[in-house]
Amino acid sequence: MKISPIRTEPPTGSDELVYRVLLASLDALYATAYRLTAAADLAEDLVQETAKKALKATPLLRDERGARAWLFRILINAVRDHFRRRRHWEDLESAAEELDTPVDVEGVTRATAQDVRAALSQLKPASRVIVMLVDIEEFTLAEAAEMLKMPIGTAASRLSRARAELRKFLSAYESKSTQRRGGL
Repeated sequence: MKISPIRTEPPTGSDELVYRVLLASLDALYATAYRLTAAADLAEDLVQETAKKALKATPLLRDERGARAWLFRILINAVRDHFRRRRHWEDLESAAEELDTPVDVEGVTRATAQDVRAALSQLKPASRVIVMLVDIEEFTLAEAAEMLKMPIGTAASRLSRARAELRKFLSAYESKSTQRRGGL
């Protein structure tokens, strides 16, 4: 095993940017990995792998948003590789399709954070990741599509299907919640 020498000089340029963005993004990276894997130890390992790869291959980055997207791309690839090795990642067909389902904002806002987490955990990993990147980590659809190495139309279609599944799951939780409170 080759041991890298300890760095004594402070990071400069893109190295400094990656260090700063990596430190600022560690919690979000862990939260994303945990939500995708539902295993704390695996999430920690995947974040560690992400940090290791990022620090080894620091590209010439110019902005924080690009560096953050790059870190999440590394994480998503690590999660995908992990699930592929275990045959759990289910890539959906790449044909783009549109869903014209109106958003029930009122129903979604009534769901508790716990209900949302439970609903997210029911999504397949390939569906969960697009929701996580766009709706939770606030990447643009184009950035998420690039991270997932798919056309933007496919990403939009998958996001729409995943949101429709979430609405379905959340409406079931809302019904259970109403029953527990004795109906409204």
